[in-house]
Amino acid sequence: MKTIIIGLGNPILTDDSVGIKVARRLRDLPEVQEAGIEVLELYAGGIRLIEALRGYERALIVDAMTTGQNQPGTIREFSSIEQLMTRNSICLHDMDLPMALELAKIAGVKIPEQIKIWGIEAKDVENFSEELTEDVRSAVGTVVGRVLTELHLATPRRAEANL
Repeated sequence: MKTIIIGLGNPILTDDSVGIKVARRLRDLPEVQEAGIEVLELYAGGIRLIEALRGYERALIVDAMTTGQNQPGTIREFSSIEQLMTRNSICLHDMDLPMALELAKIAGVKIPEQIKIWGIEAKDVENFSEELTEDVRSAVGTVVGRVLTELHLATPRRAEANL
């Protein structure tokens, strides 16, 4: 199954970069490389994300979220686009992901039928830094393990050992 992993975020905006950090960690793992899975970093959702999804059968996406309802570092999994609440799936200068997916369907763009998204609750998305806050940094390894498990590249125990 042709699969892509996408890390969303701004690499210099503290916790907003968590999706990119997860993508970088996954891209460096031998099992991901050997499986021929493409790993991509994107800085915005909406139409740019739809273009990146084009031609794949399955997409796994990681992004920061700022619900204010969870502790920083809390991980949520979304299998339904309608439930989506991550930071970069809703783009103020573009369209949100559900709307972009609907537009892609209308336009006949082939996008994955299977899309799974991990959102990590951010603490700081306003200050410039290339470092994650401690709570969010601690979630990176867990999400890497969950993505590996989703890809059937590792058992949960083996996935945690890769961290």
